[in-house]
Amino acid sequence: MTIISREIEINASKEDVWKAIAKFGDICHGSPGVLKSHVTSKQQEGVGATRHCDFAQMGASAEERITAWEEGESLSIEVYEFKKLPGIKTMVADFSVRTDNEKTILRADLSYNMKNSLFDMMNFLMMKQMNTKNWNAVLAGHKKYIETGERVVETTLLELDKVITLK
Repeated sequence: MTIISREIEINASKEDVWKAIAKFGDICHGSPGVLKSHVTSKQQEGVGATRHCDFAQMGASAEERITAWEEGESLSIEVYEFKKLPGIKTMVADFSVRTDNEKTILRADLSYNMKNSLFDMMNFLMMKQMNTKNWNAVLAGHKKYIETGERVVETTLLELDKVITLK
């Protein structure tokens, strides 16, 4: 299993950061690699809510669902269907929000498994590096979106140097 753990300080209240993260269908606003996203279930948030995401890379898309939810604190998202994303067997993203010395910290952990040893090798050689770059952009993108209200896209200038590597 590959795990990429990052965090970033966001100049907003914990409540405002949570509100942005909890708007499940709006991931495209803070994630530069997501072109479009929308909730696909009647339930808008909480365990069981689902969404569809269209990615900028390779015309890929994913179906995702919330598998854990602690109001105001954390949520976990499982990708349960991939389209045009070969090699990935499972993927989970965990987000949490906390305050530290009156600062708001967004933590995000991405964990995934590859389908077989060939894809494990590809992950080792290039995919982990690409996924790490994308995950850093997700955190920096959320910082930009939450602080400015400006939706991020692939060409948005992000403060990637503010992303802290944990794993």
